[in-house]
Amino acid sequence: MSTTTRQVRLYPTPEQSRLLMAHCQEYISTVNVLVAAFDSEVLTGKVSTKDFRAALPSAVKNQALRDAQSVFKRSCELGRLSVLKKPHAQWNNQNWRVEGDLLIIPVCKDGKTQQERLRCAAVALEGKAGIVRIKKKRGKWIADLTVTQENAPASEGHAIMGVDLGIKVPAVAHIGGTGTRFFGNGRSQRYMRRRFYARRKRLQKAKKMRAVRKSKGKEARWMKTINHQLSRQIVTHAHAQGVGTIKIEALQGIRKGTTRTSRGASARKNNRMTNTWSFSQLTLFITYKAQRQGIKVEQIDPAYTSQDCPACRFRNTAQDRTYVCAECGWRGHRDAVGAINISRRAGLSGHRRGATGA
Repeated sequence: MSTTTRQVRLYPTPEQSRLLMAHCQEYISTVNVLVAAFDSEVLTGKVSTKDFRAALPSAVKNQALRDAQSVFKRSCELGRLSVLKKPHAQWNNQNWRVEGDLLIIPVCKDGKTQQERLRCAAVALEGKAGIVRIKKKRGKWIADLTVTQENAPASEGHAIMGVDLGIKVPAVAHIGGTGTRFFGNGRSQRYMRRRFYARRKRLQKAKKMRAVRKSKGKEARWMKTINHQLSRQIVTHAHAQGVGTIKIEALQGIRKGTTRTSRGASARKNNRMTNTWSFSQLTLFITYKAQRQGIKVEQIDPAYTSQDCPACRFRNTAQDRTYVCAECGWRGHRDAVGAINISRRAGLSGHRRGATGA
């Protein structure tokens, strides 16, 4: 089963907008108070909605309690107490529904719980409804609807695809006996990133911080669209070629190993490109789309995948985009070498090493 989130625009009336904002503020206030109570041990053991008061429907109080427990657990892992600031609220799958262009949720009004009918953009929900999260973003009300769908039966294909992710070439896929295919336009992506960066730099110099934040959001949305397109192309290609398993690099921690500490424009440019590389999002998109097609996804250790010769296993360091083995003379694209080696490696199990070997 795979879980996806659909963003739906809401169109509340002015009165409903004020009601939603009051509800969201009460929700995060309740969560923050509960987290502080857990931290000071005012609330211990098994806690229920009877142990605290909040101007929220009973079902929403349950959800706030679960969120507070989750936030507190995360705070213990980080070693500091987390405080929610942005107003939002969540409802579990039993307390909301969509009817046509209406989202119906329970809210507390004048001390009484009532069903509020909010006009929303038309959306087709396929699968089992999960949690809905409502927030206000850039002056607009947005509902994140979580839906769980059944995956397709496991693919009967036995082919294995290796996928190498990169900056200059966004993705390279290799299938043994079939060949190698390149996905995405790295040059175009780098050009767009430079444009976004140059615009933010001008706005920062003019001290237009609100415009800077909008620019960052626009870049993130553009990159998310690109990653959706790339992942769809990769998974569609895998399905058409009868692939049963996709192997992809586990790149956690790669920024630690590639960040340059030297000064200069070249180092800054390299670090900026590396730190804005959304490999994790692309991996996530490939994974859930492949699972829907019944294709298994495995992560492998990426160490030396672009250096080991696919023919003789001799380790070389490529000087440019063309890989030439000093031992046997094998030649090929450097990223294609990575995809070939990835397709041949065993998947990680248990402790993940990641890109830094940690």
